[in-house]
Amino acid sequence: MMKYLISIFPKGISTYSEEMDNLFWFITILVSIAFVISLYILLRPLVLNHYKKVSKAAYFTGEDKKHFRWIVIAMALLAASDFAILLVEHPTWAKIEQEIPNPDFHVAVIGRQWNWIFQYPGEDGKLYTADDVVVDEQNSELHVPVNKNVVVDLKAKDVVHSFFIPELRLKQDNVPGRTIKRWFNATVEGKYDLACAEICGVLHTNMRNFLVVESQEKNDLYLKNLYEKKVTNKQ
Repeated sequence: MMKYLISIFPKGISTYSEEMDNLFWFITILVSIAFVISLYILLRPLVLNHYKKVSKAAYFTGEDKKHFRWIVIAMALLAASDFAILLVEHPTWAKIEQEIPNPDFHVAVIGRQWNWIFQYPGEDGKLYTADDVVVDEQNSELHVPVNKNVVVDLKAKDVVHSFFIPELRLKQDNVPGRTIKRWFNATVEGKYDLACAEICGVLHTNMRNFLVVESQEKNDLYLKNLYEKKVTNKQ
């Protein structure tokens, strides 16, 4: 059943995509149950009393013990639901946002109106040094090796953007003046859409790039070609 529900999403290609899907369905099912119960409590008296001659609706302040009891029960159920969600989701968010692994591949992705800029380490293998290479072209591709821990430094040059690759189950805002680290390990080679999920201006819809997941050999060759082109570090 869970696999059938999950199939409505694009195929997950990261090591934590299944956890994210399970988390989504857990919260959705819990909220749906609360919604149905709330709807039943609201509509039941309306339906049962529709054709009856009932007295004018009374206003309850909730100070009466009998009424106050139900307020406390509702608050306790709501608090228990929130606590259950926090308990279940914490390990997943901690893994993605706090437990950044040692990078096999380190890259910076900078959002600007209206393109994603990719900054790769140069031939010294270190990011933020003089020989870094930068790709700043419309609809360009971010190339990363398959089955490797990729650490991404997310930045923005002008306004808030949002780095979003559905197949990775990764979406994170890029905020001007901040560097936000996220990571992923893509397990399936291919080419995937990289979108901006934050309306960032009149040409927001043109902000479409791609993620290319490829073998280590192809990734090495891609970087070698970049080095030979001597792409200027513009950051």
